[in-house]
Amino acid sequence: MFWKQSKNKAVYGKSNSIKDTLFQPNKAATNYAKSLLTSMDASERHVLGQGLLEEMARSLSIPVPQLTVNDNRQNHSLKDGKLKRKVYGTYKAGKIIISNKTAIREAVLAPKTFLDTLIHEFMHHYDYEVLKFPTSLHTAGFYYRLGDVMKKLIGQETISNY
Repeated sequence: MFWKQSKNKAVYGKSNSIKDTLFQPNKAATNYAKSLLTSMDASERHVLGQGLLEEMARSLSIPVPQLTVNDNRQNHSLKDGKLKRKVYGTYKAGKIIISNKTAIREAVLAPKTFLDTLIHEFMHHYDYEVLKFPTSLHTAGFYYRLGDVMKKLIGQETISNY
């Protein structure tokens, strides 16, 4: 167990130190991202999101992650009738899964939230495929890299606080 903790500590430090990405969007990638900012339909989000992932992966010369957009509510848990946690999306072994509906009200996920989640999960892929990390941790550096990609895709004016 100690070995894993010290290994994660080393990855944590390395991840924290990397704030920018090698990603340079092309016109197609920015068009996919901007289209996702107006999309509400799960099947349309799947097509647009997969297109964006393909363009991003191509620009970095890495394998393309496969996207699944479920038209279900987010996986969540309650405690005493109140929301305890919810899962926006998951990344595992080159596969990204995002639920298209909110956990409690089952409303369609806001377009910006959907795009944020897609890029968040792609950043895990980036950590494994580009940075060659053995694990992808939610460090400050991870969120800086996420912000870097969002700025490059849709511009500074639409970025929330990462």
